[in-house]
Amino acid sequence: MSIIIPARNEERWLAATLNAAITAVDQAAAQQISAEIIVIDNNRHDETGALLEEFVNQQRIRAVWFGDAGAAKARNWGRRQAAGRILVFVDADTHLPADGLIRIKDRCDRDGMEAGITRLAGLEGGWKASLWWTFWEHVRRLPIPHAKAMPALMFCTATAFDEFGPFDEAVAIGEEWPILAGVYRHRRHRFVYDRSLTGLTSSRRMQRQPFGYSRTFLKYVWAILHQSGRIHYTDRIR
Repeated sequence: MSIIIPARNEERWLAATLNAAITAVDQAAAQQISAEIIVIDNNRHDETGALLEEFVNQQRIRAVWFGDAGAAKARNWGRRQAAGRILVFVDADTHLPADGLIRIKDRCDRDGMEAGITRLAGLEGGWKASLWWTFWEHVRRLPIPHAKAMPALMFCTATAFDEFGPFDEAVAIGEEWPILAGVYRHRRHRFVYDRSLTGLTSSRRMQRQPFGYSRTFLKYVWAILHQSGRIHYTDRIR
């Protein structure tokens, strides 16, 4: 298995994300499941590099420099570096559950799944974040391909990635749709929305800008309704 984490200027969030991933790798290793952690150092200009060096020196992760900024591009580059048969994509501000790798492997090997997503909940807490992620939890249950979205914590087999992918590098939001919506559209029985697994993710995009929840919601609607909304997604906080 390969955990792929794109990171651009993420010194504030990345250490906790990596520690959560390491915990998941250690729990998987106890079940004789091997996994690697690959961080794509994506054209950063903060102290992300120094932080990564500490983890690399502990031989717990592999850091790969990629100079062309963009989350979709970084994820695609990570897939090229990955040796795992199952790919787990995790955002730099998202915590993989401790038993996440074990459960994901079961989903793929025992249940025959080719791709899937998990529940998301806010790292910071608060009623606004709780309502936000609860709302999206229900949206993602809708029986339509583009509802199976949000790449903060998603997985797919390497075979499915190569068939339906890569991530769409031409857009700023919804870059995961070719993979997730592709599997759901063509082989719905091979896609899982595992609501028993919860990844904790930052709500910073909404909380750190005026009227952030409303603005982000409207931009999501725009992206769903028209291709231009996927390309011209102008939030400074991604």
